[in-house]
Amino acid sequence: MINLFRSNSTARRTKPILSIRARLVVLALLAVVPLMLDRVRLLEASRSERIDEAAVEVLDLTRRGTEGQREIITTVRAMLQMTARAYITMNARGETCNFYLKDLTGTMPWIKGVSIVGPDGRVKCATLQSAMGFDLSDRPHYREALRTKDFVVSYYVIGRVTRSPTIVVAYPAQAIDETVNAVIVASVDLQWVSGLIHSLDRRPGSAVMLVDADGTLLAGDPHASKWIGKSVTGSALFKAISGRNEGTARAEGLDGVRRIFGFVRVPSSDARLIVGLDETEVLRRVDRELLVAYLQLGFFGLLVLMIAWFGGERLIVDPIRSLARIALRFGRGDLDARADQQVWAKEFEPLATALNDMAQKLADREKELRAANRYLEQLASIDSLTGLANRRGFDARIATVWQRSGKLNRSVALLMVDVDHFKLFNDRYGHVEGDVCLRRVGKLLMDVAGEVDDLPARYGGEEFALLLPSTDVERALEVAERLRRAVEELCLTHADSPLGQVTISIGVAALVPAAGQDAESLVEAADAGLYAAKRRGRNTTVEHGAVELADAAAELGVLPMRRVSATASR
Repeated sequence: MINLFRSNSTARRTKPILSIRARLVVLALLAVVPLMLDRVRLLEASRSERIDEAAVEVLDLTRRGTEGQREIITTVRAMLQMTARAYITMNARGETCNFYLKDLTGTMPWIKGVSIVGPDGRVKCATLQSAMGFDLSDRPHYREALRTKDFVVSYYVIGRVTRSPTIVVAYPAQAIDETVNAVIVASVDLQWVSGLIHSLDRRPGSAVMLVDADGTLLAGDPHASKWIGKSVTGSALFKAISGRNEGTARAEGLDGVRRIFGFVRVPSSDARLIVGLDETEVLRRVDRELLVAYLQLGFFGLLVLMIAWFGGERLIVDPIRSLARIALRFGRGDLDARADQQVWAKEFEPLATALNDMAQKLADREKELRAANRYLEQLASIDSLTGLANRRGFDARIATVWQRSGKLNRSVALLMVDVDHFKLFNDRYGHVEGDVCLRRVGKLLMDVAGEVDDLPARYGGEEFALLLPSTDVERALEVAERLRRAVEELCLTHADSPLGQVTISIGVAALVPAAGQDAESLVEAADAGLYAAKRRGRNTTVEHGAVELADAAAELGVLPMRRVSATASR
């Protein structure tokens, strides 16, 4: 019980998980998928490289953008130095400065206005009349210029007059002449930012912003216009660049579009210029190629799967099933099936050949077995002493003949033959002579059976039978009488017989099979005739019908005519 359980467990454990077709699919995918995945890997690497290239590009754009302000600051410094000298000269002459300032700034559109602030901190003259009299004494850049006596650039501020983001530069006249206590102040427009925005208009989804150290948006492209002057410290972009003066970042812009940003601190300022390129636009071509690669991977994977599945079905599974069906036919006994009825692939030819060889050997063996069985059947159905059919063979044959005759409505005749006083013959002459006697009677019985379907048989002991298909009672009586005379003519000495020689008694019956009757009815009728023949003195032939008539007449006390044959001398 334990061993059986273990063997069953082993069988379950060793059962293959994947079918042949599934294994073919796996092998095909193992061959194709790595190539496609390698292509995807290369495209992913190209994508990363493109992102790095875009980051370098946007950082370079940002640096070039800040160079615009550097150039403007340098130009404005030179202009303020000239203005300071001119102011000192005009102050010495007592001339006004307003006219000169307008002429000076007319060629510099990025300068919003120039003012000369006196010792009291108020604007003495300016290019903008609205700025006259403004008190700038509290402005850090004004104080810093007086303190350092050098050029000063303010942080980005909201101008009191223009109410827009600007930077203010200041240059003290004392830097040239210590006796003149005045500061030349100019507000510089963010025109360079607008120029940068204009230069990036051809790049879809690009963004330009200027953010101060506190996170206030000072300037930007139209996408960011609604945030100008507002704090953007809570945005993902500001968090990504916070604490750094220069670098790149990938984050969502203020409008929610994901971009690759480059940012650089603006010279002479705490503000940072931010330039962003739309990540989708940057990666559009690479992403398109990646999408195509993934679609190709899916398509070719599915194609390979279908080829392996259906190709495996056609080229491998179907031949295996065909061979299995042939083997199954062999197992069911159809040894005429052959595996050479179709063309096999080279790999299946040895198996097909082996199946054919096995079928041929099994067919040959079956022929031998059938021959042996027929021989054994003959041995089992033939009496070894006389060579006639034995009781077993007789019973099988009479059943077949009876059934066939019933279907054809034909008569079947039977002769039951018994050697008279055979026991006394055996006792006097011995069993060897008795066997000789039986063999000679059997040979006569075989000679008398003239038709092919006639069956002579040894019914048992000294009793014989002769089955005559398609025979009526008249012919059966003729055959019986010929057999009886032939035995007489043998003149076999039998001292204990009343006649002094071997004789036989024969009972004859002929019937047409009727519904409800079986072959035993014919045997009983012929046996009744044989019994009557023995009762009437032996060496006699008696028909079963005559026996019935004699029995009926005996009951009436009348001697009937009997169909009895015997030698006249007896």
